[in-house]
Amino acid sequence: MKRFLVLLIVVTGLAPALLAAGPFAPKAAIPAGMEESHLAEGIRQAAIPDTAQVGIPTYPGAVMIRSYAVVERAENYTGLPIVELISTDDYDAVVAFYKKNLPDWGEAELMSAYYFAEHGNINFFTPEEPHVGVHRMASYFREAEREMLQRVLPGAKTLIKVFYFH
Repeated sequence: MKRFLVLLIVVTGLAPALLAAGPFAPKAAIPAGMEESHLAEGIRQAAIPDTAQVGIPTYPGAVMIRSYAVVERAENYTGLPIVELISTDDYDAVVAFYKKNLPDWGEAELMSAYYFAEHGNINFFTPEEPHVGVHRMASYFREAEREMLQRVLPGAKTLIKVFYFH
């Protein structure tokens, strides 16, 4: 399994202007020919939380592709709600945005956040700790899904996972 850099940003003391009320992010558009895909179903079912509820700023221009536990938690799910976004901006630009807008963050090399979430092996942060994971799309280990994400948002370069208090 490929390894890549993930930025973990712990959230404290955000500027109120960044957290104005309103939808956290728009959903990605589903391109023709992908209507029946797993990714399209995730986009359709994604619940969009309010920006003030998330407490973490949305990356400008990013679109939502999935959410977990935003409205309801599965009985065995113990982690924080998650919103997943993709952006056409490169990794460094997204990292710079979150470094500027979130006062505390930590950086660590680890397997994909998906692997850790699916297998319960999160050892760089606790499931109760809000953070943002920023992933280079070129390093994304699920090649077929990476290709679909780049069809949904042509030029997509970065995957952003926001974990927040509900």
